[in-house]
Amino acid sequence: MTTSIFLDPAGPRLKAIFLLATLKHKRGGSEFSHTETLAGVVIENLREYKVQCEVVRLVDYDIKAGTKSNMGPGDEWPGILKKILDSDIIIFATPVWWGIQSSLMQRVIERLDELHEELRETGKSRLTNKVGGIVITGEEDGEQHITGNIANFLLSMGVTLPPLCAVSYQDEYTRATKNSLGKKFREDKNTAGAAKKMARNLVFFARLLKENAIPH
Repeated sequence: MTTSIFLDPAGPRLKAIFLLATLKHKRGGSEFSHTETLAGVVIENLREYKVQCEVVRLVDYDIKAGTKSNMGPGDEWPGILKKILDSDIIIFATPVWWGIQSSLMQRVIERLDELHEELRETGKSRLTNKVGGIVITGEEDGEQHITGNIANFLLSMGVTLPPLCAVSYQDEYTRATKNSLGKKFREDKNTAGAAKKMARNLVFFARLLKENAIPH
C-alpha cells in the first residue's frame, strides 16, 4: 500500500469540523474574523481532498458554563458535541487575546472534560482515531503557548496530532478587509505553505486511521 492511496481525492470521504472561537459576532457591525479567514485557507486545501468541512462559530451558540456534556435546558453544546463525534478531523481555531486562547476556546476545553473523565474511568476515549489541528491568529505573542495548551489537551483526549498540524499568523491587520486579508494569507509563502502541509497531513493521518484504527 503506497502513501498516495491515503491522499487520493477519490479516497474515503472525511468530515472536518472547525471550532471557531472568534469573539466577533457574524451579525451586526463590519468586523470580520481574522481566524475564520485563515481557517478558510485551510478549508480550501482540505476540499482538494474532497473533505466535507463545517465551521461552528461558537459565539453564535448558547454554550453554558460547566464541565458536563449537557448542562440542561437551553444549552446548545450537546449538538456541537455530536458534530465533533461525527467528524474525522477536529480543528481548534482561536485568536490570541492577552497572550492566551479566547474564552470560547477555553469553554470548549471545559465542556469536553466529561469525555476526559470517561477516558480515565474506562480507558477508552470517544475521540480516539480522530486527528486534530490548530489555527491561530493575533497581533501579539502567545501563539506557541496556545499551541502547547491545545496540543496537550487534544493528546490527553486521545486525539492524534500529525506533524505540521498547525498554522498561525501574527502580524498587523491595518485597514484589512476579509478579501484582502485572505489574499495576503494565500500569497504569503510561509502561511500558504503551512496551510497546505497541514491539510495534507490531516487527510493522510485521518485516512490512515480509518484503515488502521488504534485499538481501544
